[in-house]
Amino acid sequence: MTTINKPPFLGYLHSFRGFAIINIVAIHASVFAGYVFSKSFGPLNPIAIANELLFHNSTIYFAVISGMLFSAVLNKKGYKTFFFSKFKYVFLPYLFFTLVYSIFNDRSNDWFALQPNVEAYLKELPRNFIYGKASFVFWYIPVLFFLYLVTPLLNYLLHIKKWGSWLMAFIIAIPLLVRRVEFEEFMQRDFLSLQTMIYFTGAYAAGMFIAHNLEDRLDWIRRNKWLFIGIAIFSTAGLLYTALHSINRIGVFSINSTLYYIQKISLSALALLFFKNLRASQPKWLNPIAKIAFTIYCAHMIFLFLVIMHLAPFMQNEKFATFNIIGGGILILVLSILLCIIFAWIFRKIFGKYSRMIIGS
Repeated sequence: MTTINKPPFLGYLHSFRGFAIINIVAIHASVFAGYVFSKSFGPLNPIAIANELLFHNSTIYFAVISGMLFSAVLNKKGYKTFFFSKFKYVFLPYLFFTLVYSIFNDRSNDWFALQPNVEAYLKELPRNFIYGKASFVFWYIPVLFFLYLVTPLLNYLLHIKKWGSWLMAFIIAIPLLVRRVEFEEFMQRDFLSLQTMIYFTGAYAAGMFIAHNLEDRLDWIRRNKWLFIGIAIFSTAGLLYTALHSINRIGVFSINSTLYYIQKISLSALALLFFKNLRASQPKWLNPIAKIAFTIYCAHMIFLFLVIMHLAPFMQNEKFATFNIIGGGILILVLSILLCIIFAWIFRKIFGKYSRMIIGS
């Protein structure tokens, strides 16, 4: 009788996933709290700058985690299982949420304005699915599909004995020169950005590289933790300088895109080390959040809008703008995630194991 070894459960990586989704919800909660609760809120507002420094480009964390999960867990199951699992647990939930969100007219200023008719809905549906336009956070899903498609190639390069590590290092370094497309550009037109896909391929490759020889590379991070701390501090200081002086582009080169990549990769290493050092004492409160991280990613905006709509009448006094933005942002963050947890629990109660193929958890 053949014994199949069950892949290890990496509790620290699970906690990192919970940390990552909190960062992603946090930037949206803070930004919308700022613009809804204060008339004077803008890019140069100190809260807006702090928000960007802390949370912008946190999707890089997810790319690193996805790469690590492949090398550490999914690679052992073979490509057939890998792609089939992604079809069931990423593609199908993305399709479900796209079908639901496309009911709303994203070209309207009203968050919950419906499509005028069935014809308009059917016209928007292919666009929303292909380009990730059903919700503005869905831009990352087509990028994620690209990462899945290039996984066999990256895995092949990683296993080349003589040059594999150098090739992966080159791919990891490419985003230092290739910028991602920012939100404003994405919203202006419908397109799939190859440069954004390449940008996140670097982070995905970094995750694969770390997990390929996991314990040794985590030990290397531990021995060089002060280097990573220094890189994180200096990249953040650079981002603060560019924010205060409204500096971004030099031709096609984006200083901000490069600095955010450096910052988030170094913070990924430090977060992994932090959670790894906790050993069996992982934060229990992170577990339910990490378990439904993909559902939270897909669903949090609709709950965030609902919470803001109910809070707005009480939190638009300019005298208390700072308190309203910070306190309101934290409240929106907590309530949005809590509502996502309840939403996922209801779906699991109704659909059981099939819930994961509908909403991702």
